[in-house]
Amino acid sequence: MPSKKPLDFDLKEGAFTRMSKEKGYGNNVQKFATDIMKFKEKGKLPNGKNITTLMVKRANFVVNARKFKK
Repeated sequence: MPSKKPLDFDLKEGAFTRMSKEKGYGNNVQKFATDIMKFKEKGKLPNGKNITTLMVKRANFVVNARKFKK
């Protein structure tokens, strides 16, 4: 069995931004997080993509991070 190559990037670093790009939001992470929090009860984004619990956790962090002091 061939050994797996290590990933070139950390899966957690930039994960929400990567997810945002994959779902069609580009670099607009704030809008993506807002839409997730708005539509989490329905379970789907306006573009038809499913919302997972991990997405909700990460979106919640982004929404709360807006309030961090600089």
